[in-house]
Amino acid sequence: MAGRRSSGSLEGNTSLVLSENMEYDNLFRDSETLSQYISKGINYATDAAVDLEEVDEEEKVQKMDESLRNLIDIENKLIAQKDVLERIKIRTNNGRKFDDIVEVYDQECEKAFKDYSQISEEEKYLKNENYEDFRQKIWEVKHQNEPMPSLNQNDDDDIVVGHQKDSLTCPITTLLLENPVTSDLCKHSFSKEAILSLMRQSGDAVCVCPIPGCEKQIMEHNLKENKRLERKVAEEIKKKRKSNKIDDIEYTSIDD
Repeated sequence: MAGRRSSGSLEGNTSLVLSENMEYDNLFRDSETLSQYISKGINYATDAAVDLEEVDEEEKVQKMDESLRNLIDIENKLIAQKDVLERIKIRTNNGRKFDDIVEVYDQECEKAFKDYSQISEEEKYLKNENYEDFRQKIWEVKHQNEPMPSLNQNDDDDIVVGHQKDSLTCPITTLLLENPVTSDLCKHSFSKEAILSLMRQSGDAVCVCPIPGCEKQIMEHNLKENKRLERKVAEEIKKKRKSNKIDDIEYTSIDD
């Protein structure tokens, strides 16, 4: 892709765009293949850790924990690379010319990796769905039917409604999350249809994160289902329904 120039004709420009898009598509397919290998590695690490926990191999379980964190790091770096490719592809399709497209790619990836290295352990791992599932399955080996404590020892409340860390409210609709998805770029969460609607309104399948102060450019492939938040929303709804029933009973008793 680097150093290419069109012939100046419409046909030449069209051929160039098609050729570059094919190269982008090949890179995306390679990234998807790597993603599948990483997913298999995460599943293997989880299953192995459960087996080790059953035979009280604590040190080996800890090593599997470290391995899983390394896989999460690799996965997030791969996501960052895919996002850089997507942004470059959009700019290329819009007519942007690059003197050295490889250098642009390397520079943007380097910045993304640096940004990732500076986020907290909580953001990297404790809020990662694969890591939470890993810890949950290990916990269940010896604590069946017992709720797992929060992975973040500094959290007093595992469910938060409002504008705190793990808000169950969509910042777009201001209602409880529906089919929650989380951006793998900034870790902000939204109701799936609400954020997709914003993208459609933008006209180019990308939108700026609607959280004030966040300037990440989010695309659909950045949105990941968040089963952890989905479970918490279900728990919150159940809690509210139970509370409403109690209120109704108390109101009826007073009325009688």
